[in-house]
Amino acid sequence: MIAQPHITPPSAFGRIMVLLERERKTRFAGGVLGYLWAYIIPSVWIALIVGLFIFLDRRPPINVGLEIFVATGVLPYVFFRQTVTSLSRTLSAHRYMRYFSSVTQDDILWASKLLEGFNLLVSAVLIFGAVTIIFGSQLPASVPGALFGLCLAWMLGCGIGRFVAIGGQLSDTFARAVPLALRPLFWLSGIFYTAAELPAKVQDILWYSPFLHVTEIVRQGYFLGFTSQFASAWYPIAIAALFFLASIPLERFAERRRIMRGRL
Repeated sequence: MIAQPHITPPSAFGRIMVLLERERKTRFAGGVLGYLWAYIIPSVWIALIVGLFIFLDRRPPINVGLEIFVATGVLPYVFFRQTVTSLSRTLSAHRYMRYFSSVTQDDILWASKLLEGFNLLVSAVLIFGAVTIIFGSQLPASVPGALFGLCLAWMLGCGIGRFVAIGGQLSDTFARAVPLALRPLFWLSGIFYTAAELPAKVQDILWYSPFLHVTEIVRQGYFLGFTSQFASAWYPIAIAALFFLASIPLERFAERRRIMRGRL
């Protein structure tokens, strides 16, 4: 009798890397154009908003170039939205992978989070670099400070995105409503303004928008001399953690529901 070779199952990190590569090939199946598309979208957003500023004859409220002011507002929002959108789709796109006992739902979600984080980091380097070279904009006053703000946007997207991904398994209506719910957040994220130029009552209301905190932190790190008395890093972190923790009992409920349906 021939002994069967013992195959060691891959580690959690190994599984995530395999899933990340699978996600990359699936999402960017169009070759070079598929890769470029991830960087073209935020560039087009920035160009359109810069054009809107010029059309309305509006200037940045701080003494910086128009293009870099818009870029520091658009990219944090894109980081957040793209991460939420990616996570909301990844479980359904890789649903058959969960039939493998070694692959967990968290493996799939982490692969999507890491891929999105890497793509968005590359987007930030390319777009900020292009704006600096083409328009002669200033370099970041504090690279770690600006990077920290972008990481906050990604963390916020990961926390809310995980909740959305789990909720989408329970309700198709919920999954379809999420993109609609994200649209108003575009106007609450500080792309067109800074918190200091808003009336005090509006500031009190928008303090509860974590996206404005994130944008202010990015600009505080990027622009020399700009200090935000409004922003708090702990607030977006708390919101991300809140949604992440809320997704855990929701995930258990979804799993019990799936098992009960399987028995039926």
